[in-house]
Amino acid sequence: MTEPNTDTNDYTVLAAEVAGAHGVSGSLRLRMIGASAADETSDAAVRSLKIGRVVRLLRSHDAFQSDLTLLAMRRQPKGFWIARFKNVTDRNGAEALLGCSVLIKEDERAALPEGEYYVDQLLGLDVVADTGKSFGVLTDVLTSPAHDVYVTSLGAMIPVASDYIIDIELDARKITVRDVPGLIDDPNEKPDTA
Repeated sequence: MTEPNTDTNDYTVLAAEVAGAHGVSGSLRLRMIGASAADETSDAAVRSLKIGRVVRLLRSHDAFQSDLTLLAMRRQPKGFWIARFKNVTDRNGAEALLGCSVLIKEDERAALPEGEYYVDQLLGLDVVADTGKSFGVLTDVLTSPAHDVYVTSLGAMIPVASDYIIDIELDARKITVRDVPGLIDDPNEKPDTA
């Protein structure tokens, strides 16, 4: 199943996750990372997974790793994509890949429009309120139907919407947000009684 391993550290960008097998001929069901239900075809993860591209499938809990060539990909209802990979020819082979992350090389990911960022570019940035208050470091980005949510090391959950996010400065390693009551548990914060 494994194709030649080029470089061990080249594949650093998470594009998709293997959600299951599809059918009996080795097809895989993929959940694209950062894909919105509205228009998945324009999402960077979808555009980055090009036919003929070698990707790395990696499963951390058992250290499984395999480099495979993408042969075909098509969209399915409910936000999944069906992918075929060279040398995965039956359901058993597909099921053996369940739980794998699909990684691509950083220089192969699609360019993003101005003001959009990859999650790995944001993780670790300081999250600071416009009042100077620290919300900690960005540790996770949750995806929801309405919008993504930034989760910080201090437990803040900040909706990724213009009402909350003021600025993202990659070079300064900082995200500036509005200091809105309720974003973080603060014992000094008085509840809104209006």
